[in-house]
Amino acid sequence: MSSRATILVVEDDRSAAVALARILERDSYRVVSAGSVDEARNHLGDGIDLVLSDLRLGADDGMDLLNLWRRERPATPFILMTAYAEIASAVRATKLGAEDYLPKPIDTDALLSLIRKCLVTEARDAPAPPLQRGSSGEPGFEGLVGQSQVMLDVFARIRRAAKSESTILILGESGTGKELVAEAVHRNSPRKNGPFIAVNMAAVPGTLVESELFGHVKGSFTGATASRIGRFQAANGGTIFIDEVGDFALESQAKMLRVLETRTITPVGGNHEVPVDVRVVAATSRNLQEMVAAGQFREDLFYRLSVVTLSLPALSERLEDVPSLTRHFLKQLCHTNQRSEISVDPELMSFLETFDWPGNVRQLRNCLENMVVMADRDVLTVEDLPDGILETDRTTAGVPRVSPSTTIENLEKAAMLQALERFQGNRTQSAKSLGISVRTLQRRLRSWGIDATPEKTQSSGS
Repeated sequence: MSSRATILVVEDDRSAAVALARILERDSYRVVSAGSVDEARNHLGDGIDLVLSDLRLGADDGMDLLNLWRRERPATPFILMTAYAEIASAVRATKLGAEDYLPKPIDTDALLSLIRKCLVTEARDAPAPPLQRGSSGEPGFEGLVGQSQVMLDVFARIRRAAKSESTILILGESGTGKELVAEAVHRNSPRKNGPFIAVNMAAVPGTLVESELFGHVKGSFTGATASRIGRFQAANGGTIFIDEVGDFALESQAKMLRVLETRTITPVGGNHEVPVDVRVVAATSRNLQEMVAAGQFREDLFYRLSVVTLSLPALSERLEDVPSLTRHFLKQLCHTNQRSEISVDPELMSFLETFDWPGNVRQLRNCLENMVVMADRDVLTVEDLPDGILETDRTTAGVPRVSPSTTIENLEKAAMLQALERFQGNRTQSAKSLGISVRTLQRRLRSWGIDATPEKTQSSGS
């Protein structure tokens, strides 16, 4: 990027704003100033390359501006300035998408260094690359399927974060695809030709954690019949992904912190430090800040791990991606199980789009795999749903599931299809039960591409 990048400085203290502008202009940046959130909002379309904002803006809150910028310009780096007493708030802001924060009084060298780091690639407000089409033909990015706005924001942050050498912490509920994000970071980083090594801390016994990560020398413990390199050395020149880092034993966290600080490891039983050239990406489904407060996780290690944070949404927060995910998984599963192509009928798809999915994308895939294996037809229906899913559904029978992405149309569609199922396709009775006219029912069915012309009659037999 050219040094003539444009920086928006949002500061309600006029003298502080002027001082910042002089520092940035001396370093050849173009500066645009704003004294409030409303003034800053006017610059959304001005090709801003980076936003530098105070956390407290008089009656305004810099967090509101951060949310606005993340929504409208998710690829633009956003740096917060904050008083020392507000550091905790600034850290929370990084979880919402801030690139980083700087404590006041501002250190000029630290400010310019951080800005240069954020602007090492092309202009951030350039249009994002088009969504990729995976092997299944569904839209997404590096194996992550989705085109909802919340996922587009995730893809933009992955692209930006990947180009740096910073340690990354991926946050998200179990089953949201954190390892896929780590792989996407690696494949889009300068280390993409190096190894990608993954280790799940929840699967490693506490007594073997250090040996697994740092290796050991022969005879260092019972059963160590030969020396062995650890995952860090195996990842040399590439990326190490440490999943469920919240399960890292407290007594081993100090050693992990030292590795992150010095980029050297000491094998168990060894006497010499070994340098390692790795990029660390960690992930957790646990709340590390709560663990820090409870004395279960080192605060200094938390800050070392969360230099850059990527947060993944739960599936219930992006239900509009369920149809694409369903088609993607069905194509994979049919190939794996040597089945001919399988589709989903409208009523089942409506169910899938409104179910809560507490187990997230993993649960959706497992549900579909069960149906692919057990179904004897090429069109899946609600009758093919696994018992576990149906039991979960019955616990809230009669109560529509409403998530942040559930639409009135989805609820309306589900109600109409369920009525048709209940009355065996009889549109007159279905419409009556819904309190609408047959004509309205038929018109809505046609809008969804469902045949609305033939009236299915019930058998006259008793």
